[in-house]
Amino acid sequence: MKKVTHYFTDFLLFALLAWPATNAHGQDRATGRLDSLFRSLAQHEELNGSVLIARQGRPIYQQSFGFARFAPAQANDRRTGFALASVAKVFTATAVLQLRDRGRLALDEPLKKYLPEFPYSAITIRQLLSHTSGLPDYELYEAQMDANPGKVFTNQDVLPALKKWKKPLGSRPGEKWEYSNTNYLLLALLVEETSGLRFQHYVQKHIFGPVGMKDTYFSADPARVADEHRAANYEYPYLYSARLQNVDSLAKYHWRLHGASGFVGQGNVTTTPADMLRFDDALYQGRLLKAATLAEAFTPTKLLSGHAAVADLGLGQTSYGLGWMLFLDSAGSQVVGHTGGQPGALSIFLRDLTHRQTVVLFDNAFHRGLYRAGLNALNLLQHQPTVARRQSLGPVYGRTLVAQGADAAFCKWQELKADSIHYVLRESDLNSLGLQLLHTAAFDQEHRLALEVLRTNILLFPASFNTYDSYGEGLALAGKRTEAIQMYRQSIALNPGNEAGKRALVKLLDDPRQPTETQPSRPQTLH
Repeated sequence: MKKVTHYFTDFLLFALLAWPATNAHGQDRATGRLDSLFRSLAQHEELNGSVLIARQGRPIYQQSFGFARFAPAQANDRRTGFALASVAKVFTATAVLQLRDRGRLALDEPLKKYLPEFPYSAITIRQLLSHTSGLPDYELYEAQMDANPGKVFTNQDVLPALKKWKKPLGSRPGEKWEYSNTNYLLLALLVEETSGLRFQHYVQKHIFGPVGMKDTYFSADPARVADEHRAANYEYPYLYSARLQNVDSLAKYHWRLHGASGFVGQGNVTTTPADMLRFDDALYQGRLLKAATLAEAFTPTKLLSGHAAVADLGLGQTSYGLGWMLFLDSAGSQVVGHTGGQPGALSIFLRDLTHRQTVVLFDNAFHRGLYRAGLNALNLLQHQPTVARRQSLGPVYGRTLVAQGADAAFCKWQELKADSIHYVLRESDLNSLGLQLLHTAAFDQEHRLALEVLRTNILLFPASFNTYDSYGEGLALAGKRTEAIQMYRQSIALNPGNEAGKRALVKLLDDPRQPTETQPSRPQTLH
């Protein structure tokens, strides 16, 4: 079965004791708790990057961890520049709102008024800003990137791609919240059309320059590509991998790191924590946008139904305004911000408007659990309960399985599974582990290790149709047709709507030489 990728982790709530914070001693204790939080993450190899936390515009905690480059070793420090990923959308939204305030555009006008070649006459600028347009995400460019693997795509390729797109919109404009980077590529074109400047030049002139963000730049800027302070980005290639690897060497990310590297508006900005704090301060001072405009940007978007848009980000009750994520369950505080993720890089920018507290968190080894760490930091400052991340047993089991075999992996499993405070076992992780082993076949051409994982997943989660489907796929690729047919039949019995499983079963019944469906070729990126 096609792998379903989950970008966010399940968490366990636990309460911390509250302490007074109205004096310097209380602030020192809060800073100590923050340091304990982030040092613990680093010690458990869950953080490799930099953190800056500020109150009233002044840093109260700033620390770097790990390496900007692992070979040769170069430590992360305060000068290190990190990939901002989708947090860069707040700059694009700021640019559009500036132009609106100057009378160059109106948010409820159709984009087609400004970009006549845009093929959807009903989509408004506001719907682009709020991710309610219904437009496709990066899948829009997939066929062209596959056909032109050496090409660097730019925003000039967006309108032609939309004209060739033959599929309907994901939803009626304004009907549903659906995250799409295409929205912000189009907004960058809008900025160019209404300002008369290249998008990069507009942002430099009206945002980075006035704010003093001297270490912030568009990542493809020829003058800065050799920046010695820019962090390289790393990931574990598979759930069973024992070592982080530079993402530039991973073929599965070529489309994002090369093909999509020329896009602007949706991401592709490099910055430092200190520069993000300068941006934060400029917003508070009204140097970029009026207070009324910011209040509008921080208001949950209303859908056609009249209900507020719900942004499904895995971080509690979240809505979306005009370029900003709005966190609705933050213990009475108004918290806005944005998260970002791309291969090997993760970014978090949070602003507690009620208490004027700011969290900037960058990681250049893509530790997914850090998305919650930013909110935890705000909770610690307000002495609210935090949310602890439980580490998945899937990668631990997988690494032991590959390195030491099934018996050692089983023993490691037994050792850790009882520790439900720090570890969690999820069906999806074992499913992904098994499919990765199955399709890489890097260690056993007979798929023995993959079958071990997928069979174990059935024993642990016997009510899940997906476990039988994936095991059926593994058996079919191993040439065990009869057993594969049995697994697909069981999967379909549990879920009659499993259309992919039905197609795989028909192929096996009609022609035993036919392969079943495999995992998707295009990994997706984070918001």
